Amino acid sequence: MLEIIAEEIFGTPLNQWVVGTYWLWPLLEIIHFIGLSLLIGGLIVVDLSLVGVLRSGRWADSHRLLPAVVVGFFLNLVTGVLFFVGDPMRYSVNIAFQAKMILILIAGLNALYYHHRLMPVLALDKIGQSSIKIKIVGLLSLTTWFTVLALGRLIPYLGTG
Repeated sequence: MLEIIAEEIFGTPLNQWVVGTYWLWPLLEIIHFIGLSLLIGGLIVVDLSLVGVLRSGRWADSHRLLPAVVVGFFLNLVTGVLFFVGDPMRYSVNIAFQAKMILILIAGLNALYYHHRLMPVLALDKIGQSSIKIKIVGLLSLTTWFTVLALGRLIPYLGTG
């Protein structure tokens, strides 16, 4: 599936712009790193407070970081798409990239579950029976995002598997 998409993207004006603009790839790397810092930095605080490691006060205190997390995610989404567009044939067959995309999907589903099912419970301060679910969501988030980070760094070094 990814290979079909890659073949469609290869040679398009956007692909040629990403490949042909000397300064663009380094700029995308910088923006991707800033996005990653916002995303992971904010999630560390939020998830560690969900797990119970950080007990700085009410849950809402750590959740003030969520807008920064969302900004970081969208910076990474835009730059990540441009990375793929810039070298679609390499990314489409790269096992680290494929695993990273699957984990981002899992992390997104985890975030949706948290937002729609657990956040209302936290808002009502009725944690009780949901506390183990909250801890699992926090641990899953930390695990998936740190694995996404590691896989992203491994993309240049791993091939087609």
